[in-house]
Amino acid sequence: MTRRTALGTGVAIVAIVGALVGARMWPKPVAHGYRVQPSTPARRAFEQGIDTLITALDRLAAVVPRAPREAQRQQLREARVAYKRVEVLLAVYGPNVAEELNGPLPEESEERPAGPLGAPAGFAIIEAALHTSASPGRDSLRATLAAMRSAVAQFRGFTELLAVNDSAVLVSLRLEVARVVTLGLSGFDTERHAIDEAAEALDGARVLMRDVVLGARIDSTLVQAAAYLRGHPDFNAFDRLEFIVNYANPIWTAVAAARAHLPPRQPLQRLWRADATTLFQPGAFDPSAFAPDFAPRSSPELVALGAALFHEPRLSGPGTRSCAFCHDPARAFTDGRPTSAALTSVLRVRRNTPTLWNAAFEPQLFADGRASSLEHQAEIVLASPAEMGGSETLAAARLATDSAWRAAFARAFGTRPDSAVTPRALRCALAAYVRSLHGLNSRFDRATRGDTLALSADERRGFSLFMGKGHCAVCHFVPLFNGTMPPGFAVSEPEIIGVPIKPAAKGATLDPDSGRGGFDHEPTHQFAFRVPTLRNVALTAPYMHNGRFATLEQVIDFYNRGGGTGVGARVPGQTLPAEPLHLTKLEQRQLVAFLGALTDTVPD
Repeated sequence: MTRRTALGTGVAIVAIVGALVGARMWPKPVAHGYRVQPSTPARRAFEQGIDTLITALDRLAAVVPRAPREAQRQQLREARVAYKRVEVLLAVYGPNVAEELNGPLPEESEERPAGPLGAPAGFAIIEAALHTSASPGRDSLRATLAAMRSAVAQFRGFTELLAVNDSAVLVSLRLEVARVVTLGLSGFDTERHAIDEAAEALDGARVLMRDVVLGARIDSTLVQAAAYLRGHPDFNAFDRLEFIVNYANPIWTAVAAARAHLPPRQPLQRLWRADATTLFQPGAFDPSAFAPDFAPRSSPELVALGAALFHEPRLSGPGTRSCAFCHDPARAFTDGRPTSAALTSVLRVRRNTPTLWNAAFEPQLFADGRASSLEHQAEIVLASPAEMGGSETLAAARLATDSAWRAAFARAFGTRPDSAVTPRALRCALAAYVRSLHGLNSRFDRATRGDTLALSADERRGFSLFMGKGHCAVCHFVPLFNGTMPPGFAVSEPEIIGVPIKPAAKGATLDPDSGRGGFDHEPTHQFAFRVPTLRNVALTAPYMHNGRFATLEQVIDFYNRGGGTGVGARVPGQTLPAEPLHLTKLEQRQLVAFLGALTDTVPD
């Protein structure tokens, strides 16, 4: 099923070079008709930064693994800084190269078969070898460094094809600030030196701004942001809200002002709207971004039809339950049960009912990610013997006999009443209603827009814990708090955290639900589950795919102990670090308080 999505920058040559880098194909530009682009100050600065990175990788290869450990760590630090200073453009023009060096590695590609979830990439492999006792062998480290160096050097051979103009630089900077806020400050790349590396990324971006329209205004915001980062290097104590409000938002605003002076471009459709100034402003995310191509444009009539269908029992096989039976609007579209109630006593639903709030912002649906759109999800649920016990065809046939329903479908789809009620139309209407259930105006959202008093002191501290010591934001990415990966917001990888059959401090038994592995039968996906949204999480107890945790306090205690492995369960391939987080009782309460600030059940 195809989707409307929008990866890329709008510069055609980016896709060409990215494809070449990803496939490790290196044809001669002239022979294949690719045009060398005019050199610009930004491109020359980028090329100089790439050359510096290659030199830093060569120096790292010269000391690993023979030199004293501290010398190796210092050279790794210098190589990471060199990477961060070009990340702003490398992540856009050479995403495959950026993945090779810094991750996250694609779960599977033409060159790389499916591997363990959360497999580390170049720098992460080297860092683990230099900072832990269990490290790969000398030959493995050399091979990793050789692959990193080769990827960068081959990319460098094609930089003359890149059209690095003002528009491209500004779009790249907009994405880089989002990357710093969501990934850098959460320790996603590395917790060591995370704050200083964020400053280096902004410094690298500054070099590109020198000759860009209104670059001086942008430069001043970057200088202030980098200075604040360097003045507050403590990863755990860093005030993320302060940085977002007073430093990140002003950079985005300056970038938007500069883009307004350039020729307008037709914005590509993407989850984070191309014309949105910041990540946190109202309407920054497009609820139709993951809709399939056949889905009609939303309208009040279509949403109203979907809402009526949502509460219509005739959609179920026996005509006894509606969608709202399990997704109760009064319970944030959940049902309060550990696992959903089956249609009959002889059947069983083994998983917890997820909220439908902000489901539009998920690229895959269900705990195992088996649905590719809300339309697809509706089709599966209607056909499930344990849930609705019917089918879209049966439901449409029933409703087509009712003149009121025929008229409602005709109004919503602009078709004739006698042909308006179809299985696809039914699915599209239900999906349009669910897609309308997006609310991004919680007290947290208002705080990020400048009303910082919307959060209490404990909630504000809880946010920094969420982004820092608690490591929550490395899976539940800000600002959607689900697993949709920023700054592209196009994919969501499952995680293996080892949820037990019941809460336990030790001696736990892993829940036997195989998760995504039971759907796609990939061995590496056994016990892997989609990362759910945490928005409205204070209203959606009980928690986890099996509903075994009754309170948020139990959930946080589970993570604090190191997930399933930390409480004694055998969890093959756990992607959650098994080490305890060492959160104090106060810190755990502050995390719970922050999660309560994500409540918002009023559609935007």
